[in-house]
Amino acid sequence: MEEYQALFEDTPSTLNIPVDIDVRELEQSINEQLKGLLYEDNDIRDGDKMMIRAEKKEPIRLSVDSNLIQYRVPLALWIKYDLGISKVEAEGDIALNLKTAFGLSPNWDITTKTEIEGYDWLRKPRLKMGGFNLPIGFIADLVLKNSKSVVTRNIDQAVRDQFDLRTMVQDAWKQMYKPILVSEDYNTWLTVNPQFIGMTPLVTQGNHITATIFVEGKPHVRIGQQPQPIQPLPLPPLQMKASAGDDFTLHLNTEITYEEAERLAKAQLLGETFSQGKRSVLIEDVELYGQGDKIVVNTVLRGSYNGSIYLVGKPVYNPQKNTIDVESLEYTLDTRNFLVRSAGWLLKSTMKKKIEENMNFLLDYNLKEMQAQFQEQLHNYKLTEKVTLDGELRELGIENAYLSQESIIIALALKGKLNILVKGLN
Repeated sequence: MEEYQALFEDTPSTLNIPVDIDVRELEQSINEQLKGLLYEDNDIRDGDKMMIRAEKKEPIRLSVDSNLIQYRVPLALWIKYDLGISKVEAEGDIALNLKTAFGLSPNWDITTKTEIEGYDWLRKPRLKMGGFNLPIGFIADLVLKNSKSVVTRNIDQAVRDQFDLRTMVQDAWKQMYKPILVSEDYNTWLTVNPQFIGMTPLVTQGNHITATIFVEGKPHVRIGQQPQPIQPLPLPPLQMKASAGDDFTLHLNTEITYEEAERLAKAQLLGETFSQGKRSVLIEDVELYGQGDKIVVNTVLRGSYNGSIYLVGKPVYNPQKNTIDVESLEYTLDTRNFLVRSAGWLLKSTMKKKIEENMNFLLDYNLKEMQAQFQEQLHNYKLTEKVTLDGELRELGIENAYLSQESIIIALALKGKLNILVKGLN
């Protein structure tokens, strides 16, 4: 009879995913955002007696310190000044010094605030004409005042646009609820099923801005037909954690449906012939299902004996081999009693041993294949054109095995490390 009683719980898993942003990429993006003319005053009669044009002279350079990005913006100035008796022109170069403080808001947005700290004259505009000198201090203050809004607004927008954290996390959050085909050959599907997500503070290291995203979830692997997508939970508000590693431990309830297990078992067993003297049988069909904490193998035979025989065994974890074995696969009492009376020669054949070997092969082989497939998927996996996931699966261990109404469930633990590289911010 078919019967199920095993109870099991999903063990939460934690993924620590370091994020790495190259400051040079951010620098390139800001230089593309701020080009050419940054400030222009065409009215010489507006009270200041000047017309000024300020253009970016050289590429903007960035440096990082703690949670600050510091900039130096070189500008080439053209000035027309009204002396009263005539209008004269002069040129000069000035560098604006700025800083941007950045942080994270509860809704996963990058917050920035850019301020101008001061300026340095690279080449002072000079004009000496009958005792007249250009008011360079006034000119510098005027350039600062009128270019501040344009420069700071563009820098803040460039940082937020090029590191759109909320969109990246929101998209990744939804994707983790969708089944991912890990192995096409073995119909292996992974669903991460996240329950919680958070992040460490953004920090600077050399020319890099780094942080770690940590995800807690209840991942699930299914071998067989593609599972239905899980309805995503809303993206939780950002929770901060002081520090996190770059490792992960995934506790996976790996589900091998009886349908898939039967398909693989049939591929090995159907058509197999077992003989004893002049008598022989051919395996015509195989059916698998559960009975309590044991698995039942219904083998349909044709030949000198026509009908079903039933074998029962318990899936157990073998720590020496790190595999799931079907322990003590034996004929059921009814089957054995029947065979003793009617087909005792089958008890002496190698059929039971062959079936037992096949069942162990089925589970063990798929787990090894799964590990290889996971490792392949983790290597330089493109989440988007700009974001790459790179990881290493160091260990795959089996913790237990259960039987459900639809499948064999194997509790696995995967350990390794992950890294997210944010490239091409421009």
